[in-house]
Amino acid sequence: MVTIFDLTVNRALHLGEFTGVNRDKALDWVPSDSLFAAIVEAWAQLGVDVKDRLKGFFDDETHPPFRLTSAFPRAGQARFYPAPPVLPSGMTVFKDASHKKAKKVRWLSQQVLDALVAGVDPGGQLIQSNSVWLTDAEAAALQTTVGLDDDGGLTLWRYQMVPHVTVDRSTNASNLHYTGRVAFGPDCGLWFGVTGQADWVRQALLYLQDAGLGGLRSTGHGAFICKGKSASPAEDDNLAESGILVEAASGNGLLLARYAPVSPAETRATLQTSSSYYQFVTVGGWYRDANGHPWRRRSLRLIAEGALLPVAQARGRLVDVRPQDGAIPPNPDKVYRSGLAFFIPAGKLAEVGHEIHTDD
Repeated sequence: MVTIFDLTVNRALHLGEFTGVNRDKALDWVPSDSLFAAIVEAWAQLGVDVKDRLKGFFDDETHPPFRLTSAFPRAGQARFYPAPPVLPSGMTVFKDASHKKAKKVRWLSQQVLDALVAGVDPGGQLIQSNSVWLTDAEAAALQTTVGLDDDGGLTLWRYQMVPHVTVDRSTNASNLHYTGRVAFGPDCGLWFGVTGQADWVRQALLYLQDAGLGGLRSTGHGAFICKGKSASPAEDDNLAESGILVEAASGNGLLLARYAPVSPAETRATLQTSSSYYQFVTVGGWYRDANGHPWRRRSLRLIAEGALLPVAQARGRLVDVRPQDGAIPPNPDKVYRSGLAFFIPAGKLAEVGHEIHTDD
């Protein structure tokens, strides 16, 4: 069973990504490894035995206590999914457009994804600078719930660059730098799915909705309102209308979480096949030990969300990212980054070269 959590983000979200000198941009979603880290930190703040809970992820790596997706954008009842690296050809929304336009698509709505999985041309339209693909019916519904912007279009979230000034303590010289953030529209925010111990996640969210997700939390960024539902039609009929999240156990799947293969054998079985389409993402960052000393985490290369992979042997793992260059912190506690896989069935979407048919 999959539990879906809807997060209405009522403050700007800052998950910075360095882009150049004195500036960064912000992600419009929360990657699964960052979300997992936030959950673990919330447990620690709540006094939970974190070591005991993390132990369960190693006692049975095939069946960890829970798996979760990344937290993807949501608007009203429309949930969005990561677009794969390659989209099927022949779709009407790209009929008169260049190949570059198709490569700009980053998010697929639930109805668009369902159509592509079934091998049907969903039609529809592109919004958010051609990065979001949704059906005409979904666009009409969002015009009511979210509303139109000043240009008469749909804007579900906005990217903002915020200037900051720092002052040198000794010289009083000022330095201007910029940070990016994302502001969501009315009834917009994020969603993610969980299998397994959803109560552990819900416990953390009750803390995080006030503490916030991402960076700049001391200035109010990242606060949200959480609502969790069981993805069982028998328990929640309303959720069934907006699509049920079904975890894939076989065949080809669409990856909804960042993924670190467990072994070379798993790498060969998932990445080195003719039906595998994926992209890498390198993640790093900092952490503080028990004494408050900052340490740079070891960089890790993960498979990015949106990959199309065979799922039979794909498990993923938690990876220890403590420094390994000789500068080992005195605190023996390990620092983990989540690379647990989470797939939904890809269906015809995995057959990138197949012909899409229309209903006429």
